[in-house]
Order: sequence, then structure tokens, then C-alpha cells
Amino acid sequence: MNFERAKSIILIILVGTSVFLTWSIWTYEPEYKKIDESDLIKIKSDEQIVSDVIKPVSVLFHRNGQHFQTIDPKKIEGMEKEFSQWTFSDIKQVSLKMIQRDFDDFVHEDRSIEINFSDDIPMSLYKTVLDVKDEDMSSFTFDRIVIKQKDISGDQSAVYFVSYDHEQIYQGMVPTKDLRKFSEKFYNKSYPTYTAHTLHDKRTIFVPEKPVEVNRYQYYIDYLDVKNLKDALFSNPKYVRQETVTRGEEYSDGTRLLSVNNENYILSYINPAQKSKVFSSSSELLEKSIDFINDHAGWEGSNYRFDYMSENEQRVVFRLFIDGYPAFNEYGMTEIEQIWGKEDIYSYQRPYFSLASVLPSEGSVVTLPTGNEVLNQLEENGNIDLDSVQDISIGYKLNKSLDSKLVTLVTLEPTWYYRSGEKWLIAPVDENAGGDNDGLE
Repeated sequence: MNFERAKSIILIILVGTSVFLTWSIWTYEPEYKKIDESDLIKIKSDEQIVSDVIKPVSVLFHRNGQHFQTIDPKKIEGMEKEFSQWTFSDIKQVSLKMIQRDFDDFVHEDRSIEINFSDDIPMSLYKTVLDVKDEDMSSFTFDRIVIKQKDISGDQSAVYFVSYDHEQIYQGMVPTKDLRKFSEKFYNKSYPTYTAHTLHDKRTIFVPEKPVEVNRYQYYIDYLDVKNLKDALFSNPKYVRQETVTRGEEYSDGTRLLSVNNENYILSYINPAQKSKVFSSSSELLEKSIDFINDHAGWEGSNYRFDYMSENEQRVVFRLFIDGYPAFNEYGMTEIEQIWGKEDIYSYQRPYFSLASVLPSEGSVVTLPTGNEVLNQLEENGNIDLDSVQDISIGYKLNKSLDSKLVTLVTLEPTWYYRSGEKWLIAPVDENAGGDNDGLE
């Protein structure tokens, strides 16, 4: 009896010890040494947010009857950092009757600053970049922010959001101290001089007064993983069939078609089932276009910027920019284009390469003629409809070539362009030019 009792006591002790040890293991919290975040390896994400993709393309200063402009991305980034921290309030529309002057004169008035974008952008989306206090703000679009020195006074001063093509003006109030700081920091700095020209009595453009020196580049390229893009575009990739065609490959699941052009490194996708006349708002259209590329990490180098949007066509274009200049190619090698359908993407076209390492080269600086010379060439050219010309700009023409080892290169050649409708065309810059012009969307 005593022996049995002893065994029971020992068993109880063993069970209790087991329970205690188990509880200790479950509840043990070691003291970890705090890790210095500077020692961590940071992996760069390809995801872009609105402020990464929608950026000003130029800033124009009207000063003492003269005009000065910068397209320098670093300088513009400094300005963008400043105005994105302003607090905007009391945003409201301003009628042309209230400003009591010509629309063009109001926009380009002396002692003012124009922060210009590629195309109209919806405030309801861009307010994620700005600090906007108005919650129930009516939706509107703008392609420039205008600051007038004469309006800087009191505690709050006016800043204007202007849509040039629609001749619409919205006014917002900003703390005066912020505008004064911005003006002191940027307004009287040295920038290239530009001259004003009025096109067909409607539109004023500003062009460089002096010849412009622009770097010419050659790059080796990296290729995107087409398989990743295919898997992102087809809901059931395992049912997709591949077929080799003359210029590359085609992938299809019986409804959707993905064409890969190996000559120009262009990927084209279409989903006919999504063709529809259902319209998304400009804000929703642009936001889902950015998200769509984020979903398959498709920005590749982050050199693409918002360039153009058509709400009627449900079409959005992002363009390659180098040193602040837009890049063009007749085959679409510098554009990411999306057309949206009723529920999903209807058409998607893009290059499947990115710029890798730049090659050192002799004669890498090209001197382009003045804007006045280019306008004169356009006026003297009998093959160009001057009434359709809306703007002129320096850009890069992207050409493909091979090096001595038959490795693919792309050359970015500085070139003058003019815009006719939605198309950018190569401008004639000498007496022998002006025949057939390459059309570049």
C-alpha cells in the first residue's frame, strides 16, 4: 500500500513537472536585440503611386516681360516637394467673367508661375498628392497650376488650377507664407529664356530662344519576363496555347490574344469580349490604369510618366521620359497604352524591354536649332497644315540597332517634334526636310 502510494505521488510530480515545462515553453519570450534598420538590405519595389507617375513636365516663369522655363527633373522635383506640402482649401470655380480679361492673358500674365502637366489630370485623383481640405469637392480636371505674385497677400492667397483646352479655372486658397517661401526659393533663379508665339490666334506656346544642347544616348537593354506578363493577362494560363509566327509568338486561350513582336520588342494584348461603350470617370480610369501596371510590376525602371488620357476612348498612355524629355518611336517602343472595356482591360500594348546600361560615346551632345527656327520651317513647309499645329517640343527619337557583337542597342536621338491633334510628328529642321513625316502617337 505504501509502495502504491509512493508511485502515485511520483506520477503526480512528473505530470506537474511536464505541465510546468510545457507552459514555460509556450510563454517564453526571449529578449531580442533591436536591429538597426540601416543594416537591412532594402529591396526596391516596382510599384508606383500617383505622385510617381503623374508629374509636372515643365515650370514656366513670367518675369518682367520675359519668359523662362525649366524641364530639369531635379529642379522640378524640388518644386513639387514644396507645393505637395501646401494645404489647399475653399476650392471653387472661377468664371471668365469674374477674371475680366482674356483667358490666355490670365494664364500667362506677367509675374506668374505655371506648373505644367502633359495632359488634363483629375483633381479627385491628384488630391492624393496634395493636402486638400475640401472633402465634397466637385470633380474637375486641370493641366497646370498657376501662381500669381500679385495675389500673394494676407494670411491666405489664391492658387489656380487651369485646364487650358477647356478654358476652365478653379481657385484654391493656400497659406501665404508657403507661397512666399516658394517664390523666394524658385522665382528669381536662372532658367533658359523662352519666347512666346501665338498659334492661329488661339493658343500661346513658349519655345527656347537660343539653340539647345541635348545629350544623345545609347543604351543596352534588359528584357521583361514575357511569361510573367502572360500569366498576369490570362486568368487560366494553363489553357493558353502558344504559336510561333513570322515576327515572334502568339498566345491565345480561344478568346484573348497576346502577340509578342520580337523585332520591335512590343507586346500587344486584346480581349474582344471586353469591348464596350461603358465609361469610367477620368479619375477611375487613370487610377485603375496605374494599378493595372502595378499588379504585374510593369514599370521597369520607373522612367514612364502619365502622358495622355481620353475619357471617350477609355484610353490612357504612359510615356518614356529621359532627362525631362519625352521619347517617341513610330512602332510604339516608348509607350504603354491601355484601352479599358466594360469590366477589364480591352487592349494593352507596351514594350517588353527596359533601358539598362548607357554606353559612353563621342559627340554625345547634339545642338538643336531655336524654337523660332523650327516654327519658321513649319510655316514654310507646304505639306503641313499649320491650323492643326498645337505645340512644338524637343523629344528623343528612339531607334534600334546592333553593336559589333550583334547585341541590341537603342539610340535616343534629340529631335524637334510638333503636335498635330493627338500625334507628335518629326519637325523639319532644314531646307531638305518636310516630305513624308513619321507619325508618332
